[in-house]
Amino acid sequence: PFSPRKGTYYEVTANPGHIIRQGSEYLMFFSAAAPHGNRLLRTLGIARTYSLDGTWTVDPTPILPSNEQIENALLYFEPTNETWFLFTNHIGVDALGHEYTDAVWVYWSKNLNRWDPANKAVVLDAPTSIWSKRIIGLPSVIQVGDTLAIFYDGREFDDNGHMGRHIGLATLPLPLTPPSSTAN
Repeated sequence: PFSPRKGTYYEVTANPGHIIRQGSEYLMFFSAAAPHGNRLLRTLGIARTYSLDGTWTVDPTPILPSNEQIENALLYFEPTNETWFLFTNHIGVDALGHEYTDAVWVYWSKNLNRWDPANKAVVLDAPTSIWSKRIIGLPSVIQVGDTLAIFYDGREFDDNGHMGRHIGLATLPLPLTPPSSTAN
C-alpha cells in the first residue's frame, strides 16, 4: 500500500503488517528499516487509512525507537485490563556480525498510538526454548480458551539458517497482565 521512502525510518523496508480498526480509522503496524552505518536499524511504524481501498498515510515517526531492532508485529487486546500487547521479533547479532531473529518480545500499552520501550518483556528466546537452539521469530498469537497460543518459527540447529525452520507453539495463561500497573 506504500513504498520505502528515502530519508525516513522506513527507507529500506516497509513490509505490511497487522491491521486493526480503531473507530473509523484503520491502523497498520508495519515493519520498517533504515540504514545506520553498515547496519540496518529496524522498528515498527503505523500507517493509517479510512478506507481499505484508499491510500495510506504513514506516521512520521516509528512507534518505538529503531535501536529496539524489532519487526513483524502482531497485536492482542486484553479486555480485562484494556491493554494492548504487541508481540514482535527481536533481531540479534552474532559474534560475526550476522543478524538473525533471536527472540519474541512483547510490549504493552493502553493506547495504540503511544508505546514506551520500557514496557516490554522477553516472551521466548533460545534459552527458554526446549528445541530451537538459536532462531526464534515471526510470532503469531490467537486465543484458545483460557490461554494465548503463540506460534513462532525456529530451527533445531545452532546457526542462522533461513531454511529448514519449523513452527513452535508456546502458551500464556489469560488474562495477560503487565508486570506493573503503570502501562501507559
